[in-house]
Amino acid sequence: MSEFITPQKLKEFGRDYVKILTRELLRARKDATGQLIRSLNYKIVEDAEIIRIEILSAPYLEWVDKGRKRGSYPPIKPLIQWANIKGLPEQAAWAVRQNIFKFGIKPTNVIQRVVNEFETSPTLKKRYEDEVVNSIIKNINDKYKEI
Repeated sequence: MSEFITPQKLKEFGRDYVKILTRELLRARKDATGQLIRSLNYKIVEDAEIIRIEILSAPYLEWVDKGRKRGSYPPIKPLIQWANIKGLPEQAAWAVRQNIFKFGIKPTNVIQRVVNEFETSPTLKKRYEDEVVNSIIKNINDKYKEI
């Protein structure tokens, strides 16, 4: 287990990350079905001496974030689902697919925007930096008590 970040602090970070990513997806208007936002979660993984956090999502978050270059067809099934939710005929999904092939999809860069917020928000920086500093001080004090 990490000496510097507590599991509770990792959980708090995971909740904050998912909350901010949800907000950025909504801001980018990437909530047509709600499936992507509902898929967002996190899990804490312990490997030997390391604790890390993994952000979980539907696999297509990558395409929403990075976009899609023109010249390749996206899968039709999710587009048909999207068309149905929007109340459009199934043929609209085929037209959208063709349009994506011709023009691609513009990236939203939502993941980088979340990272930027963690790096620049005074509130978030203080919340997580203070935890690290307090952990280091506690570890130093604990070691000196043993001597």
